[in-house]
Amino acid sequence: MYERKYYNPNSFNALHASLAYLAYWGLWLFISLILAVALRSSGSVDIGLFSCLSTILLSAGLFLVTMIFSLSARVHPLNGGGFLVRKGCGTEILMTFVLVFGLASLLMPLSESFAIAGEFISEAVSPIQPGNGGIEITEDGVGWMLLYIFIFVPILPAIFEELLFRGVILRGFLQYGKVPAVVLSSLMFALAHGSYQQFIYQFLLALIIGFLVVETRNLLVGMVAHFAINFFAGWGMIPTALAMSWDGDGFPVYTAIVSLMQFLIGAVCVVAAVVYFGKRLLHMQKNPERSRGDVRAAFVVSDMVSGSLLEERPWYDCGALTPKGAERRQFLLRDSVRGRLNGKSGNVASFILIGVGLLIAVAVFVFSFIA
Repeated sequence: MYERKYYNPNSFNALHASLAYLAYWGLWLFISLILAVALRSSGSVDIGLFSCLSTILLSAGLFLVTMIFSLSARVHPLNGGGFLVRKGCGTEILMTFVLVFGLASLLMPLSESFAIAGEFISEAVSPIQPGNGGIEITEDGVGWMLLYIFIFVPILPAIFEELLFRGVILRGFLQYGKVPAVVLSSLMFALAHGSYQQFIYQFLLALIIGFLVVETRNLLVGMVAHFAINFFAGWGMIPTALAMSWDGDGFPVYTAIVSLMQFLIGAVCVVAAVVYFGKRLLHMQKNPERSRGDVRAAFVVSDMVSGSLLEERPWYDCGALTPKGAERRQFLLRDSVRGRLNGKSGNVASFILIGVGLLIAVAVFVFSFIA
C-alpha cells in the first residue's frame, strides 16, 4: 500500500518572481551597508572570517525572502506547481554528480579564460569585496578560509540560492514557458553574482541547473548540482596549486598526463549523463502518465460534495496526477482557507519589474567591472 500524502498544486507567477529578484537586491544592499559599517569601525579584517560571516548573513536573508514569498503566495517552497522533492531519486542525484563532475573536468582547462581559479574568492556569495578604503586585510585565519572554501561555499549557496532562484524565480517565470523561464532566471542568477570575469561560466552552469530542475521537476536535483559545482571548483584549486609549486624536471609531462586524464574522464562522465537524461526526457515525452512511476507515494482525490474517495493511485507526474483539475479540487476540499490558487500575473507589471531588476543588476555588474 502506498503512503498517502496530500499535494498543494499552488505555484508562483511572474509577478512573484520579479518581486523576489528586487527583494534580493534590496537584501544585498542592506547587508552590504551593514558589513561596510562594521569594516570601517574595525579597521582590519581577516578575509576568511569575513567571507564566512557574509555568506551566513546572505544565506539567512535568502531564506527569509523565500519564506516571505512562500507564505504570502501560499506556495510550498519545495513542492507545488508541478514540482516535487521526493524519495527514490537516487539515480537522478548520482547522474547529476556525474554530469557536473564531467563538466568541471572539461571546463577546468578554460579556467584562466573564465578566471575561475584566480577569482574564486570574488565569485563567492559575499555581497561586497573588502580590501580598500584604508581597511587592512589579513590572512591569519587559514582555517576560516579552508572552512569557507570547502564548507560554506558548497553548502549554503546550494540550498538557499536554489530556493530563491529556482524555487521562486524560475517557477514563477514558467508561465512564459520552459525556455524563457530557464534563460531569464539563469541571466538573473549570473548577474546577481556581480563577477564580470565569471559571467559566462556562471550563466552556462545556471542554464544546466535550470534545465535539470525543469525536466526532473525536482529542486533537490538543482541543489545537488549547485553543491557539486561549488565543491569541485574548490577542490579543483588543489591540482593547480600543486602544479604551481612543482620544481622538478618532469613538470611538462606531469601537466600533459593530468590534462589528458582529466579530459577523458570528463568526456566519459558527460556522455554518460547526457545519455541518461536524454533517455529520461524521451521517456517522459512518450509516457507522461508514467514519468514518476518510481515514486512510492499515493495522492488521494476526494469528491468535493460527498467527500468520498474517488481515486487513489501512484504518483506518476505532477501534471498527470489525475484528470485535469482533480488535484485542484482535492486541494480546495482539504483546505478551503488556502483554496484560491495563484493565476498568471499581468505582463505589463511583470515586465516593468523584470526590467527594473535587470537594470539594478547591470548597474552593479558595471560597477564591479570599473572597481
